[in-house]
Amino acid sequence: MRTFGQRWFKDGSLMAEYSEHFGRAVTRHKSMVALGAAKVEAELASKAKSEFIANMSHELRTPLNAIIGFADMLSVLKIGDPQRVGQYSSYIKQAAEHLLMLINGILDISKIQAGSLTVEPEPLKLDEALSSCLMIIEGKAKEKQIEIFNRCPNTLPLVHADPLRIKQILINILSNAVKFTPNGGQVIIEGAAGNNGFVTLTVTDNGIGMTLQELEIAKRPFGQVESSLSRTNEGTGLGLPISVALARLHGGGLKIESEKGKGTRIFIDLPTQQYVQRQAEGTQTRSVGQNLN
Repeated sequence: MRTFGQRWFKDGSLMAEYSEHFGRAVTRHKSMVALGAAKVEAELASKAKSEFIANMSHELRTPLNAIIGFADMLSVLKIGDPQRVGQYSSYIKQAAEHLLMLINGILDISKIQAGSLTVEPEPLKLDEALSSCLMIIEGKAKEKQIEIFNRCPNTLPLVHADPLRIKQILINILSNAVKFTPNGGQVIIEGAAGNNGFVTLTVTDNGIGMTLQELEIAKRPFGQVESSLSRTNEGTGLGLPISVALARLHGGGLKIESEKGKGTRIFIDLPTQQYVQRQAEGTQTRSVGQNLN
């Protein structure tokens, strides 16, 4: 009441005193609301990180136990059994690669939170990157008898993207689609070029889906829709937030539509090489014009 301009009421009057107390009460109430919101946010963050640590302890132990177990078995095998040696060596390699993937995911999310993750875009054929990712995913899909329909045309324009990071996005999204789709389900992949200079890749599954609240949790770093006590699917829960951040770093985006019990649809928007070139040429032209002026 007394912050801006002249005072409304005479000093020492009843109304001036009342307005003073009222203003202080409003300020205290705002502070209490802000502190309450901060406390809730801190508690949610702490709970999410606790869940993440609990889940990660399981995720890290599994490949480590496999590596240790098969290494011990190799140490007692006779040299004259090359078939079993090769088999156990393969298991150790798979477990080590899984462990490396987990560690890379943690490092990536740390870089994203620190704002230090970068991409190195170049002209890229999206259908070729997709094909190489499907080779990795199809084995798990066959185990669950999930059909994958790749309807992405090979006539899409080149996108301006980092090949390694785009494959990381695709593997994360496709892995989740297969993981959360029940046996006998299906995953459909489509691609289209829009008039806005972007290519949209769509991944649709008929899996378990998510509610809006679960979707918000899944998009947060360290967020887990399932608790550590009730989890039915393995994973760190970092794939989706990493994919969202990587899509934004490319100048595009990642949108999710999901309905509980019916499935999930993910839209990945990436700028075309031609669109990025036009934007760069326009920037250069404006810069030259400003210098001439």
